[in-house]
Amino acid sequence: MAQIFASDPSIALLRYGASIAVFKDGAVLLVERARAPWRGLWSLPGGGIEAGELPGEAALRELKEETGIKAEIAGLLDTIEIGAMDDGGKALRYRLSVFYGRHLEGEPCAGSDAASARWVVVGDVEALTMTEGTAALVRLAARRLGAARA
Repeated sequence: MAQIFASDPSIALLRYGASIAVFKDGAVLLVERARAPWRGLWSLPGGGIEAGELPGEAALRELKEETGIKAEIAGLLDTIEIGAMDDGGKALRYRLSVFYGRHLEGEPCAGSDAASARWVVVGDVEALTMTEGTAALVRLAARRLGAARA
């Protein structure tokens, strides 16, 4: 399990979430975060897991809420832990199940806590200001999805 900490994780309550790297025609769907702690940064669509919800279900629900896109999950990419500070200086800690898959339908339209949503050519991902570790996850997901087609 990869660990990415932007703050001291020992002082924060662990929250669970899910995200998904969705691909279409050599591009990945990314969202620009509208709220703290990652306001203004680009990342994979995702968010918290609701009571009784499986991680994959949460990833697909958050994808639809944040972007209007429907996708199919091809697999689980990784489980990561990330930490950050909210606007008030409170430590936050998340354990995310990160999935990858293919676009089924819809055009990107920012919703929920996304300021923007758009397709980004995989080779151009690193030009964006992204949440820590997202570019590496996108590259890994693209490789796995490519291998799944072979």
